[in-house]
Amino acid sequence: MPDDFRDDRHCFVCGELNESGLRLSPAGENGRGTIRWTPGSEHQGYAGVVHGGLISTLMDEAMAYAAMSLYGSCATREISMRFRRPVSTQIELIVEAEVIETRGRIVRLKATLQQDGIEKSTATGTFIRVAGT
Repeated sequence: MPDDFRDDRHCFVCGELNESGLRLSPAGENGRGTIRWTPGSEHQGYAGVVHGGLISTLMDEAMAYAAMSLYGSCATREISMRFRRPVSTQIELIVEAEVIETRGRIVRLKATLQQDGIEKSTATGTFIRVAGT
């Protein structure tokens, strides 16, 4: 397993070189991360409902961008998800994440996913600052 956590631009969510990826453009600044995206039918589990694994992936990515905006490379240690309402395909979603606590190399975050102003999912995460950053 690699231990340098270098970005080879093949990330499933944001890697522009990953032809099978989502190729999104998450933003991270001042301990906050944001993703805006309109999922299509190819991203569904049930008809018209975004697959839960993709929702978890988006929450993870937004939290990673929030942590990296302050600390450079960070890796997911733990995530807890709460799915509140189905997330629809064909409607823009917004994921917002923020750093809520830092202790040494440990960074704790929270995230929300909304569509049309309705909170559809929440998450908390613990990330670890990667050595050398």
